[in-house]
Amino acid sequence: MNDFLNDLYCAFLEDIRPPKGDPEYEQAIQTYMKLEAEVKEKLGPDLLSQYQRAHSDTFEWEKTAIFTSGLRFGAQFMLEVLR
Repeated sequence: MNDFLNDLYCAFLEDIRPPKGDPEYEQAIQTYMKLEAEVKEKLGPDLLSQYQRAHSDTFEWEKTAIFTSGLRFGAQFMLEVLR
């Protein structure tokens, strides 16, 4: 079931695009890119990649939990509306 929910979650996210023309977002991207370059220089690209992969694997459950909560809320909301 988790694989199904994760696949469904990813399918919904395919159409989501980052904001365009938002100066705060653009600044955040620039800051992130500078920090990533600095970390990569100090740790090396392999260690940084391993860290990012481990972080993603560790918190992957959050995607499914958030999506499941959204589905649960939507179902409860619809049941209330239909009463």
